[in-house]
Amino acid sequence: MRGHTRIIALFSLLIVLIAAPLIAIDRYHSITLQSGAVFAASPNTYSLSAPVRLLSAPVIDVAEGTLSIPPTRTGLARSGQVIAMLLTGSGPQLTLEYATFTVDFAPRSPTLQQHNAAGNAEDVVAPLVQALQGMQFDGLVVRKSVVQIRMENSPQVDLKDFTATVSRDASGTINAKGSFDLRGERLEFDTTLGAAVDAQGISRPLRAAINSAPITAAVEGNLLLGENPRLTAPQTSVQVANLRALTNWLGIEWSEGNGFGPFRAKGQMEWSGRNIAFQNASIDLDGNSAVGTLGLNFTTAQPLVEGTLGFKTLDLNPYFKGTKPFTSDESLLQALRSADNLDFPHIPDVDADLRISADNLAQSLASLTIGRSAITLSVRDNKVLADIAELEFADGTRASGQVRIDLEGDNPRYAVQAKFDAADLGRPLLAIFGHPSIQGRGILDADITTSGSTGEALLHSLDGKFNVVLIEGGRVGIDVNRLTATTADNPLPDDPWKEIYARAIAVDRLDARFTVSGGVIRTQSANAVSGPRALNTEGAIDILNNTVALKFAVSDAPVLDASQSTVTGSVESRASAPTNIVTVKGPWTTPVVEAHVAPVPSPAQPQSSGDGDK
Repeated sequence: MRGHTRIIALFSLLIVLIAAPLIAIDRYHSITLQSGAVFAASPNTYSLSAPVRLLSAPVIDVAEGTLSIPPTRTGLARSGQVIAMLLTGSGPQLTLEYATFTVDFAPRSPTLQQHNAAGNAEDVVAPLVQALQGMQFDGLVVRKSVVQIRMENSPQVDLKDFTATVSRDASGTINAKGSFDLRGERLEFDTTLGAAVDAQGISRPLRAAINSAPITAAVEGNLLLGENPRLTAPQTSVQVANLRALTNWLGIEWSEGNGFGPFRAKGQMEWSGRNIAFQNASIDLDGNSAVGTLGLNFTTAQPLVEGTLGFKTLDLNPYFKGTKPFTSDESLLQALRSADNLDFPHIPDVDADLRISADNLAQSLASLTIGRSAITLSVRDNKVLADIAELEFADGTRASGQVRIDLEGDNPRYAVQAKFDAADLGRPLLAIFGHPSIQGRGILDADITTSGSTGEALLHSLDGKFNVVLIEGGRVGIDVNRLTATTADNPLPDDPWKEIYARAIAVDRLDARFTVSGGVIRTQSANAVSGPRALNTEGAIDILNNTVALKFAVSDAPVLDASQSTVTGSVESRASAPTNIVTVKGPWTTPVVEAHVAPVPSPAQPQSSGDGDK
């Protein structure tokens, strides 16, 4: 909460504080000071002994401080009458030192008090303070002061060593220049507030700029003050040297990591209360340029980032610096197994609702070219939900799905639901398993969950299911023909798995469904048809221990059920007895392969009758 209050302070302080004196004279010109508000500290210098209200919505007070005007030539103090004449004429230059301004955005009713006493000694200096309220002076210098910003349900923010020079010309335009310290950084501001554009005097053109090491900003638009201050700025630019460093400076903890460095935003900005929104804006983050909308909402328990952004090219490499890329001979499972620290990057104390699209995704982690993409990203309470509406690969493969990440506690949890409509299923299978076990156009569906912060933990807790269906036929990386040709005169080679797994055969249809539990993949049903032969597979693959235990049954091709569509690629058969059985057991790189002809089933014996036994 403390951090996002400081962000609001940067946008609201200068706008409201600098505008307040001008608004005060237009709206509260009949206000006088209560007795005891000021007392003379020395000739031409007066200290405030009670708060002076400058504005009631939001509430802006000067709680304490010392006011002074230039001394007379004789060095004697001026009388109240002379001071009043000066103030209603060209006006002197006032100096306000050691002041404490309070800016309170909490909703409340105005509580300005009227003074009905006359002839008090304080009336001598009252016109001086009224000049502060009504901007009845040629210039105002604020030195060595503090601005305290208070917001409902938020800690107070202090802007220290506040200095400013305020001037007003004949047209009513006010200019204020100055600087202040916020959390060890010096911020300079330059604000110009034009003459009123409405009869009430609360709508005024505004031009403002802030310069500092963490952030620079420029705003030009229209400021509307009142119960609900609002700023509409058609021309706004914000530039941040390092977004991650800026959030830490503002008190929002964000640990070191990759990306989220240089940030720029330019376009139409609207500010109202605790909402800041960029419309029709150009956004640049880490060299990635986008157009769209981006907003910050501070009305929720945590700041909410909202936006719709479209990129020509979204380069993901800045977010994976130092991450070892996948090599062409390394599968995702191999890379995951060797990972010993998979801590997800810390999510700062913010929520997000973002809709992101890109014509191209650039990344060097894997040898994949990704084209159009569209994703909706939601972040709430250390939970990430990514809905992937579209992900298009260069080979024509399209993907969609959902990724869920729960970072609560010490054991992160992940869930993936994905569907690949692939031009070649071999590519995703090669990337995952290191071998294109199935090739051809088809569909891969997956629903997987896992948890942990190391590769071993993720593999051990892997659970779910996935299905593979070839739509138009293809190839399977098991040489069934060689297996069925095994005889005494043509035995399997010394390293049969290497030879059989290195070859592929054409298949007309394939439908394979698998379950995953505890890091073990088990066949639910796996059937393929290759010409006159059918292949049925049963068994399990232990990806944690790198072992396989599979049985391949080769039989005559099944008869396709008339009600079964060939488009889906599903294989429904009227079972025929297998002609060959092949078992594969052991380490998956060098398993033991055994092949033999399946026994011919005995013919069914006729039912005997009781009379024949007699």
